[in-house]
Amino acid sequence: MKLLFGYTKIIALLALVLFSCTKPKEGCTDPEALNYDPAAKYNSRCTYGEKPTPITPPCVGDTCDPDSSQEAKFQKVEINIIPLVDGERLYLSKNYKDQQGRNLEFTLFKYFVSNVQVGTSTLEKYEITDVELIDYDTSTLFSETRKIYDHKIEGELVPGTYSTLYFGCGVDPVLNEEYRPNDYPAEHPLNTTFNGMDWTWEAKYKFLSLDGRIDIDSTGDYDRSFFYHTGFSELYRQVILQTGEFEVREGQTTYINLELDILKVFENIDLAGKQGQSHTSGPEQLEYSRTVQTNLANNIRFVGITYE
Repeated sequence: MKLLFGYTKIIALLALVLFSCTKPKEGCTDPEALNYDPAAKYNSRCTYGEKPTPITPPCVGDTCDPDSSQEAKFQKVEINIIPLVDGERLYLSKNYKDQQGRNLEFTLFKYFVSNVQVGTSTLEKYEITDVELIDYDTSTLFSETRKIYDHKIEGELVPGTYSTLYFGCGVDPVLNEEYRPNDYPAEHPLNTTFNGMDWTWEAKYKFLSLDGRIDIDSTGDYDRSFFYHTGFSELYRQVILQTGEFEVREGQTTYINLELDILKVFENIDLAGKQGQSHTSGPEQLEYSRTVQTNLANNIRFVGITYE
């Protein structure tokens, strides 16, 4: 009887542990997507229908024939994701304080975004770019006159009214699983010869490379490195930002301004311990990378629209 009672207690304890370790369900949380899952908590890969035909600009003027076909006139659109620490613009190799008041600096910070689209109030979506690498190292040059990457996402849209911004943090799972970096030209974001965003031990792209140093004992010296090299398609995170209605104007560049709170990327993470270092290798490091990748997607916010 005692032995049976002991087994019963063990089974109950295991059930409790398994229940408490159950992770929130991953899936698409965009109601407009074909694979929307209302039960999903983590936002991951969303799929949509075919890319719609661009909006035809309205016919204006007394001599305009509304029944004649017109070619859409695309206008330049630029999306800026500005990194902030305590409300100030982030610069690499500059001293900052973390949420515990410890000195730290960032030495490398770049990440992929994919499937950048804007949507209208009638649920149409229009692509700005398929993939881009956001790199906050402004010293990296492709040539004497051109930086390889920066924090800008450039594309074109036809004039019209839009209301939502969509993109994924990471490399789109289709592109990630194909992984053919040598097939892309030198200036392409997925050419890893120049961007260094591939694994040495896995034929996949890194989604995020974030490195730095921290003073864990407040002696005035950086005595520990922290780094996050995230990847794998399951860590792809969808971002949906409600911008409110805005116009893309003919003859002007539209600037969509976003901000990223860097310190919030480390919520529920201790940079000074083993949680502060992850190559996404093994279950434990995968969990740290999952937290950081989710925090990255959740802390990009819309600021406003400007024109030039």
